[in-house]
Amino acid sequence: MTDQRSEGFGLAPRVVVGLLIVGFGLLLTAANIGWLDPNDVWALLRYWPLVLVVIGAAKIMTSETRSSRTAGGLIALVGLWLLAQQLYVIRIRPADWFPLLLIGLGLLLVSRARQRLGFGPSGTDRTMSDFAFWSGVKRRVSSSAFRHAELTAVMGGIDVDLRPASTESGEAIIDVFVVMGGIEIIVPPDWSVSNQILTVMGASEDKSVGTQDSRHRLILRGMVIMGGVEIKT
Repeated sequence: MTDQRSEGFGLAPRVVVGLLIVGFGLLLTAANIGWLDPNDVWALLRYWPLVLVVIGAAKIMTSETRSSRTAGGLIALVGLWLLAQQLYVIRIRPADWFPLLLIGLGLLLVSRARQRLGFGPSGTDRTMSDFAFWSGVKRRVSSSAFRHAELTAVMGGIDVDLRPASTESGEAIIDVFVVMGGIEIIVPPDWSVSNQILTVMGASEDKSVGTQDSRHRLILRGMVIMGGVEIKT
C-alpha cells in the first residue's frame, strides 16, 4: 500500500532546498566566468536565513497534520529572526525570549486537550488518549476494531502494547506529541508501520518487522522535541 501522504509531506521541502542549491551554484558559476561580480554573489550569503523561511513556508503548505504545520511555522520564524540579525534590523537575545517557548508549549497542550474532549472517552474500544507528565503510563490495547490513539508525553513516558489488537478497516493512526519524554509502541508482526513523525533534536526509530503487504497498517504522526519514539514488534 503506497503512502501518498508521506511522499507529499517530504517532497516539497526537498525540492525547495534542491532548487536553492542549484540557484546558488549557477550564481557561483556566473561569477567564476565573469558574468557577475564575485563580491556581489558572496554578499548574498547574508540572506541565507531566507532558506529557512522558504522551507518553513513549504512545510506549512504541504503538511496535513497540525504538528507538522506548527514545525513549519517555527522554522520560518527562526529564519526571520536570523535574517533580522544578519541585516541588523533588530537585536534579539534568545535568552530574553525563551519564556515564549514555554507559553507556546502550554498553549499547544491546552489545544490538544480541548480536541480530546470532543474526541470521545479515552477508554473506548476504538480510540484511546493518554497524557504523561513527569510520570509513566502503560497501556495494553485488545480491541478488535482499534482506530486511533493520541499520546502526549512531557518529561514522562508512555508504553503501548498493540499485540492483542487488530483493525477493522486495515488501518489505524496514532498521533504523538513528545517533549523531553519517550513513547514505546509494540505492534503485532503482521502490522506495517508508516512513520511520519517529525523530530526536532530527538529520534523516531522503527524496529517493527511488518512488510508493505501486511494485513494491517499503523500510521504514526506528530512531533518529537528532545525526546524519542520507538516502534517494535
